[in-house]
Amino acid sequence: MSDFEGPLDLLLYLIEKNKVDIYNIPIVKITDQFNEYVEQIDVFDVDYASKFFVMAATLLQIKSRLLLPKPRHPVEEEEEDPQDVLVRQLVEYKRVKQISVVMASMWEKRSYMLDRPHTPMPYAPRFKGDIDKKTLFDAFRMVYHTLPEKEKTEIHIQQEEYSVDECMSRVASILRYASGAVEVLSVFQTCHSRVELVVTFLAVLELLKCGQCCTISEGEDGNTIALRFISKRNT
Repeated sequence: MSDFEGPLDLLLYLIEKNKVDIYNIPIVKITDQFNEYVEQIDVFDVDYASKFFVMAATLLQIKSRLLLPKPRHPVEEEEEDPQDVLVRQLVEYKRVKQISVVMASMWEKRSYMLDRPHTPMPYAPRFKGDIDKKTLFDAFRMVYHTLPEKEKTEIHIQQEEYSVDECMSRVASILRYASGAVEVLSVFQTCHSRVELVVTFLAVLELLKCGQCCTISEGEDGNTIALRFISKRNT
């Protein structure tokens, strides 16, 4: 009995073995054969065997309905014919079983296939030589919201801690000694306060305006804006 997944599997096997139409099952013959298989259960597994016992009772009910004489004046029955219900279950089970065989075959073929490595998509640079204000501001805003804001307890008038010229020199130094282009986000992340970030943002705009650096596109999709230092010897 372990060869069958359930009573429907056994019924389908008997139908195919006897080469009968699933829509015209010889209930008497199939019921007797089904009961013979049920009697061969040597290990009593409640979860497994109970399903077969329920199906055997259903087949006996259908068999008795066919063998008993029908009344001359049949009374309309509200319940659905159990034989029609059984046929519908068998048809659905057969369809699912066929689909599972196809899926298993496809999965086996898929196991022999090798995954193709990721192919980088070609892209056209968007930012080279131009100032993309929106992307530049998005990078500034992203870093701005990550920096903690100092508590506003008292107002003190003090000398400016950062100047645009000092930040221009610092950013130009970062770009000059970098091995290649530097992402704008990385430049902004060197700031430790929101005040320093705002001044650095103005310094980057001034460097772009003066032609000391330029924006280029980086990344696989070409949508990452970066800065590159422009030597005065090349201008």
